Amino acid sequence: MTHTYGATPRHSADQVDRAMRAMEDHTGTVPGHRRAHPRGIGFRGTFTATPEAAALTIAEHFQGRAVDTVVRLSNATGSPYAPDRAAGSRGAVLGLAVRFALPSGSHATWGAPNISAFPAGTAEEFIGITTAQRRGRRGLPNPGRLLGYVAGHRHAIPGLKAIAGLPATESFATTPFYGLHAYHLVDAEGRRRAFRYRWVPEAGEATIRSEDDRLLPPQYLISEIKQRVERAPAVWRLVFQMAAPGDPTDDVTRQWPDDRETVTAGRLVVDRLHEDQEHVEGLVFDPTNVPPGIEPSNDPVLHFRSQVYAESHRRRSQEDKPRLKPE
Repeated sequence: MTHTYGATPRHSADQVDRAMRAMEDHTGTVPGHRRAHPRGIGFRGTFTATPEAAALTIAEHFQGRAVDTVVRLSNATGSPYAPDRAAGSRGAVLGLAVRFALPSGSHATWGAPNISAFPAGTAEEFIGITTAQRRGRRGLPNPGRLLGYVAGHRHAIPGLKAIAGLPATESFATTPFYGLHAYHLVDAEGRRRAFRYRWVPEAGEATIRSEDDRLLPPQYLISEIKQRVERAPAVWRLVFQMAAPGDPTDDVTRQWPDDRETVTAGRLVVDRLHEDQEHVEGLVFDPTNVPPGIEPSNDPVLHFRSQVYAESHRRRSQEDKPRLKPE
C-alpha cells in the first residue's frame, strides 16, 4: 500500500521516455534487463525494528516484530556485463533493495545505492547528466561534455565526487548504502518528522587490497556474497538521520549536516539465497512504495524514480534476454 503526503510530483510521459532513452543510449543497457542495476542477486532474510523506531512511526514493519524480506544486491552500472570496480582501487555504484513483507499481507519496498550524495535534483537534470555521459565514436566518454554540464550545474559536484571517490569494496556485506531521499515518519499521535536513512554494515567497511586487485576477476561481488552468506548471515543496521528545522526535504542534491540526530531503527539479516532468482528479477523496488506511518517527501527525483522503474519493468518484460548471462 502506497501512502503519500500532500501533492505528489508527477512527470510527463515524454520526460520518462527521454530518461529511458538516455540510459539505453549512453549507459550500455542490454535488452531484457533493468535499465539500471541490471546485474543482481536475490536473498531472503528478516528485518527487525527497534523500540526507538516503533515510537516514531506506526508503519507495520517498524513495530518490533521480525518481518520477512527479499533483498537484492546489485551493480548499478547500465550494462549487466560491467565490472564491479572502475579501475584499480576505484569502485562502482552498487545497490541494496529491500522488499518487506508487511503483517497486513502487502509489501513495502526501498532501494538504496552506496553513494552518500546524488548529482541530479530534478528529472531534467537526471536526463541532462545521463546524456552528458554519452561516448564518442571510439567508445570513450568525452570529459569536456561532462565538465560543460557541471559548469552550469555546480550543485551536481558533491554527487559526482561521491561517485568518483567510491573505493572498490571487498563485499556487499562491507558496504554502506544510503537512501538519499527524505521521507516523513508519522507516529500514533499524528506527529511527523522528516528523516533520511542508511544501511550500515555490521561487518564494518572494508575495501580490496592491492594484491586483491591483481587477482580478482572484473565481476566478483556476487560470487563473494553467495559464499559469505553460506558461511554466516550478512547484516546491516538501519539508521535514521533526523532532520532539523530548515533542512531541505525536496532536493536530493542537498544532504544534511553530519551532526544531525541519528536513531538506530532496525537490523536487516540476510541469511540465505533466494530460491527463485527469476522471481526476484521481476520485482520492482519502488522507493515510494511505503505503508501508512512513512510518507515520501515531495522530492521530485524520488517520484521520478518510481515512474522510471515502472517503465523499465514494462520494457524489459517485453524483451528477450541474451542467451549468455553475466555472473
